[in-house]
Amino acid sequence: MTSRPTIVLTHGAFHTGACWDLLAAELDGRGFDTRTFDLPLTDLDADAAAVTAVLDDCDGPVTLVGHSYGGAVITAAGSHANVGRLVYLCALAPDVGEPASGGPVEIGPDFLASMRVTDEGVAFVDPALAPQVFYPDVDPATARRFAQHLRPGHTGGAVTMTNAAWRDRPATYIVCVDDPIILETSQRANAARIGAEVRELPGDHSPMVARPDALADILAEVAAR
Repeated sequence: MTSRPTIVLTHGAFHTGACWDLLAAELDGRGFDTRTFDLPLTDLDADAAAVTAVLDDCDGPVTLVGHSYGGAVITAAGSHANVGRLVYLCALAPDVGEPASGGPVEIGPDFLASMRVTDEGVAFVDPALAPQVFYPDVDPATARRFAQHLRPGHTGGAVTMTNAAWRDRPATYIVCVDDPIILETSQRANAARIGAEVRELPGDHSPMVARPDALADILAEVAAR
């Protein structure tokens, strides 16, 4: 346990906790205890259980961050007693009774065109396309390095939401205005639907890689409350 303010970072589909490495270093330098981990990406219930296990090991109040599909996961798990605020990073934010992708969600065509399915029926992103799809704002070598951590995985499965934590926790939504995956209009619609305060960043779907310092500034300000 630690007396430093805690930020729990929940990655999105196809990723691992390694996607947060640059951001976690920035937040550590700002005096925060940052927790990263891997979701199982088997279904929404299992992913939410993984978040709950991390939260059980934290002192509250925790700032719980969800990126992309991770927004659905923190929506399911974020009513935990240790959670003080939710932060949605260009993320899904479904309501009770909806699937993980529920709500006003519009996905960019280039991302949809990059999707593939394994012989076992598990989705993944074409490795040849993944660096440009996920990390268009960084140099090619950095994009390839982070793309190496991508993996196949389910994005919620057939599970529907039984809890919507944004109904009982304050929320901040960080809009990435040039996101080619979850389009800006969808992000703003989700933020409005959940009554979140809105912050903005320029650029792509992965500011934790492309703009970790700017993202850390926002998270530090929000978490310091």
